[in-house]
Amino acid sequence: MLLNRLLYVVCIAMALVVLSVTCSGPSGNDIIPEKKFISILADIHLADGIGMINVNNNDTFIYDSASLYGAVFLKYRVTRAQFDSTMLYYTARPGDFAEIYNEVMARLKKLEEGVVREIAADSVKMQPAR
Repeated sequence: MLLNRLLYVVCIAMALVVLSVTCSGPSGNDIIPEKKFISILADIHLADGIGMINVNNNDTFIYDSASLYGAVFLKYRVTRAQFDSTMLYYTARPGDFAEIYNEVMARLKKLEEGVVREIAADSVKMQPAR
């Protein structure tokens, strides 16, 4: 399923981010509020999905996660450093991080269900009249 593949890619990317962050630890000002962080993570999953679709459909497309993630950071007005600090903060709190990811996955599932409903409705509209 596409959603599972996206989760796998994002988890790997985020693990690499955590490994690249300094060990000094984030300050309180660097932590993105939880609800905003959930929205950012959901949009990062969507950005990865867009990138993967383009990679599969276009031999000349170069998947650039930095640009895709940069667009998400710009949308939410956060820096890469704030995102990295927040990832470090929550990976040190696995229970909180699991709750955050449950919410992210619930949002993505809801979006997926909406798309499936739209596709089904469009296919009904396109059937010839009898």
